[in-house]
Amino acid sequence: MNQKKLTSFCLIVLFFSCTYLTSCYNDNEQDLYAGTPTTTCDLTTAIKFSTVVSPIIASKCGTSGCHSATSKASGINLGNYDAIKAYITSSKTVFLGSIKRTSGYSIMPKGDAKLPDCDISKIESWITAGMLNN
Repeated sequence: MNQKKLTSFCLIVLFFSCTYLTSCYNDNEQDLYAGTPTTTCDLTTAIKFSTVVSPIIASKCGTSGCHSATSKASGINLGNYDAIKAYITSSKTVFLGSIKRTSGYSIMPKGDAKLPDCDISKIESWITAGMLNN
């Protein structure tokens, strides 16, 4: 075999080898992450205002410059239980639409990432349970 044919043959073999080795990679998520702990959203236990809802709202909504008792951005006070309950009672659809980032509602929290779906579900569960101060 002459040099030109040998080089062409080697390039063809190299091309098909690379194509074969990279073309049929078939892992699935269950196999890749088997044994990796996943977090689940526990809504089976009662959601308490003091330990679950208040910390979420305090850290993402009732902060200084936003909807705290002193800032009251857009006239909304989410600085304490009574204010939170009063606002949600009067504007539940707006509150949930904003934190869920539903089209047509002001996105909250502004300038920050959307609340995790689990946190939103916990707030909704608390609302559905009657917004207890527990």
